[in-house]
Amino acid sequence: MNQIPPAKWKASVLIPCSAVALCVMFAVPVAAANDRLAPLYGNTLIATDGGIVSHFWYKSDHTFTGTVPAYFYPLKGSWTQNSDGTICRNFDPPLPKVKNPDCGAILVRKVGDKQTDAQGHSETLVAGIK
Repeated sequence: MNQIPPAKWKASVLIPCSAVALCVMFAVPVAAANDRLAPLYGNTLIATDGGIVSHFWYKSDHTFTGTVPAYFYPLKGSWTQNSDGTICRNFDPPLPKVKNPDCGAILVRKVGDKQTDAQGHSETLVAGIK
């Protein structure tokens, strides 16, 4: 039986493993950079629309939970990110008088941001789960 000398064995195993590790190391930041919702994970998106305040908690597994505090109404569902950067939330169960999925831009980019669009919809991103 032919045996591979230790020096050649190490090179034949370590070089491909190193190449794979480098690919993974550089691919992860690119994926995170494309994840528009990454700053929201572990934080609270407070949205106000038509006087109704909602709190959303997004997760990297493409699910979300939330609440409409004034009505003690729980929210949950899944989300997807479109190629144009918009986010679509699919509520489960569907909300009354809200299209499902509900798609639109996320206005805030980092904790502390507060933005309002032309229609009066506002968003604030606060640190932690509130």
